[in-house]
Formats: sequence, structure tokens, C-alpha cells
Amino acid sequence: MLPDKSTYYYLKTSAICLTIIAAGVVTAFLVYTKALLIPLVISIFLYTILAQTTLYLRQKLNAPQWLALTISIVLGISFFAAVILFTTTSVGQFLKGAETYRQNLVSTVGDIAARLQQHGIALDQGIIENYVRELPLFNWLKNFGRQLFSVVSNITLIVLFMTFFLLGSKKQQPITNPAIKEMLANVSVYLSVKLMASLITGCIVAAVLIGFQVKLAVLFALFAFLLNFIPSVGSIISVLLPAPVLFLQYGFGTTFFVIIGLLAATEFAIGNLVEPRFLGEGMDLHPVVVVGCLIFWSLVWGVPGAFLSVPITASLKIILSKIKHTRPVAEILAGRLPH
Repeated sequence: MLPDKSTYYYLKTSAICLTIIAAGVVTAFLVYTKALLIPLVISIFLYTILAQTTLYLRQKLNAPQWLALTISIVLGISFFAAVILFTTTSVGQFLKGAETYRQNLVSTVGDIAARLQQHGIALDQGIIENYVRELPLFNWLKNFGRQLFSVVSNITLIVLFMTFFLLGSKKQQPITNPAIKEMLANVSVYLSVKLMASLITGCIVAAVLIGFQVKLAVLFALFAFLLNFIPSVGSIISVLLPAPVLFLQYGFGTTFFVIIGLLAATEFAIGNLVEPRFLGEGMDLHPVVVVGCLIFWSLVWGVPGAFLSVPITASLKIILSKIKHTRPVAEILAGRLPH
């Protein structure tokens, strides 16, 4: 028979090993089932927002249940329809001027080569111009329809799941489990605030880009709206994303830097002033944990994982905090040392 101390360390080591194995199995399951799980999880989070909309319509406006559900479903479908419409329209407009942008890029390269030549730096302009003319970027854009078909398929699944959840909510009993109630409440508040902040960001970005007559202005505004859901990295990407088009239109002139500065100021104000005011302590996750979870979920589920990283991690933290043996893990995720 093993001594008590040896038994303790043996059981502890076994528990750690089993936890690592279980984590690997769960991660593999998430990777191989992502085609179904991603639409399902997105539809659940959208349901938390639309369920609040349904509740508001019923309690504040005294709307019948069938009418409140219909309005919520129509709002969800309209959102995805608008995303697809804006994307296809903007890309179509860009493709019409693709050859013009190519010529502008060739002219810019020629101008840069001439300036370098004045300073004694030899540059084979012909090779660079040929390379620019053969860039596959515009061919990638012409194949955009294939990618769009995949997106539409996923959106169809999301809308179906979301509709079934909303229709099934009228027969659902009130939730009494405190962990589930807290999880749904936190996720609903987070997504609602993020949605409003993202809408404000998208509208301001659209106003700035349209005001300067930037090509693909609506598409970049849509990206700014979507990328605002990705913590930390999303704001940086949304500022830098229009840079190539701005360069093709205006070069590295004053207008280029003014537009980039306005976009950066918008992202900073929304992310550091508006959102913290309404989110308070947010999802009670340490910033390092947020970044780590962003990396993990991006590796597991790609871009959708980056969008869902914060609400998924926050939901897991709430569940872990309600279980005695996993409560220390929840405290670590919140940036507090367990007692």
C-alpha cells in the first residue's frame, strides 16, 4: 500500500495527465466538427440578442408573442441579407475599375523608381511593372463568388438554427439554473454593447470613407463593423485594411494619412471610451487571457473563432466558477490568484 503522501502525488499527477488528454480530445473534436459547430454557436449567441429583442417587444410594447417572434426572425435574416448585398455590390464595383487600379499601381511604381534613380539607386522598373501587371490579386477577386457560396451556406445554417431556437423559446420553461442565467445575461449584455459599438464604428467609417470618395467604402465599413467583435487585433486590422486602396487612389500623400488618422481615432474612441463605459468590468477576463483565447480559438476555428473567442471563454469561465474543483481555474482566467 502506498503512503498517504505518495498516494496524493500519484492521484494529482494522474488527474493532470487525464486533464491534458481530455483537453486534446476536446480540441480535436472542435476542429473536426467545426463545419457544424461554428454555425450552431453563432446562432446561439445571436439568439441571446434576439431573445432580448422579443422580450422587449412583448413587455414594453405589448406586442403579441407571434408578432415579436416574427420581427426578431426578420431582423436576423435582414442583417445577413444586408451583409451579403453590401459585400457583393462593393466587390462588383471594385472589379469594374480593376484595370484602372492596376494602371495606377504601375504608374506609382514608375514614379517611385524615378525618384530612387535621382538618388543614385538603380531599380529595374520593367521587371517590377511586369510583376505588378501579373499580380493574381484581381484574379482572386474574380473568384470571389466561390467563397461567397460557402459563406451563404453557413449563413443559411445559422438562420435555420436561430429560427428554431426562437420558435422553440415560446414552449421553453423559465431558466432557473443560476450558472446558465448568469452566462446568458453576461453574453447578452456583451454582444448587445458590442453590436451597438460596432454599428457606430461602421457608420463613422462609412461617413469618413464616403466623404473622401474612397472606393469600396461600404465594404470597408462593413469590415470595420465585423472586426470590432475581434478583441485588440480587430481594430488594428480595420484601420490598415483600406490602406492599399487609399494608396492606389491617393498615393502616400496628405489625404492618405488624414483618412488613416481619422479611422484610428474612431477605433480608439469606440474601443477605449464608449465600450468600457457600458461594459463596466466587461466579461471579467484578464487581458492576457483574452489574447491567449483569441489565439487558441483562431487556431481551432479560424476567423469565426476569433469573433467568438471572448463570449465562449467568458461562458466557460462562469461554468468553471460554479464547480468547486474548477473554481481556481476561473479565478486565474479573471486574473486573480486562487485562494
